[in-house]
Amino acid sequence: MRWSGIEIEKYNRVCSELTALLALLIAAVLSYVPSVSAQASLAAGEIDQLVYMREEEKLARDVYQVLAEATQLPVFTTIAESEQRHMDAVLRMLNQFGITDPVGQNPPGVFSDAGLQSLYDQLSAQGSAGSLEALDVAIIIESTDIADLQTAIDTTTSTALVRVYSNLLRGSQNHLSAFTNNLIALGGTSPGGQGSTPVDPGTAVYEPISQTLYIPAIDIEDDSGQIIVYDILFRLVETLPVTFELVAINETSKSSNIAHASYDRESSTFILPRLLVGALAIDSVSEIEYTASFGLVQNTDGQILFGLNEITRIN
Repeated sequence: MRWSGIEIEKYNRVCSELTALLALLIAAVLSYVPSVSAQASLAAGEIDQLVYMREEEKLARDVYQVLAEATQLPVFTTIAESEQRHMDAVLRMLNQFGITDPVGQNPPGVFSDAGLQSLYDQLSAQGSAGSLEALDVAIIIESTDIADLQTAIDTTTSTALVRVYSNLLRGSQNHLSAFTNNLIALGGTSPGGQGSTPVDPGTAVYEPISQTLYIPAIDIEDDSGQIIVYDILFRLVETLPVTFELVAINETSKSSNIAHASYDRESSTFILPRLLVGALAIDSVSEIEYTASFGLVQNTDGQILFGLNEITRIN
């Protein structure tokens, strides 16, 4: 079989676009730690925020681990893993600036900060009462994280910290949307207020620190021809080729909309009309948008994998 010139040109373009995205994903994970020469000393308040953030991310991880066992809801296991990566990102910042790690060798459930210790004890007990209570607790945690991260972003002069905090913020917004949609799917009520719907339903977000892709609204046709809107959480499992594992899917109360992501059952492909990649730097790079499509590559043994088919920059 011989390819036509048009087919070769299309193949080369797709390869170029996939390579560009892969470079972005890898750069997003690796490049947010500044070189020593680029660092400026931190003010006392910035140090306090960074130290607190390390244990605040630990609180989220530890509580979610407790709630994963108590409720058996997969979303807690997945997001607990994301929180571990958030903890690691903050630890790298502490090490980069020569600041003592408040976590040290503390096991899960043990904190240096007395206030966080008390909060962990309270939220773990409160969330273990049931699935709805657990999701309510998760929403409290993520809403608090969002507020604290925004304050940290607004009050630091360090571009390195802004970049890390911005990615953590985007991750917490994704987590909050996922927990809220899980709550609604189980018959609970969205708490409303700050951060209850932080993600534009038409925008999928890849958050590089936790290596998760969150789609807040995807229209899928069921066997009867009715369009159901779901939210989906994927985890990156391979970078070459770019492959994501489906880790959570929930029916939402949203109505179908042309701006949403969509799924074609015949080709087992989903299309993202708008994809954002987490902050790579404090400049226009973090505002680059893409359209993308992913195709099913595996659906066996309880594991569902989608591979990146095509990616195109749209701005």
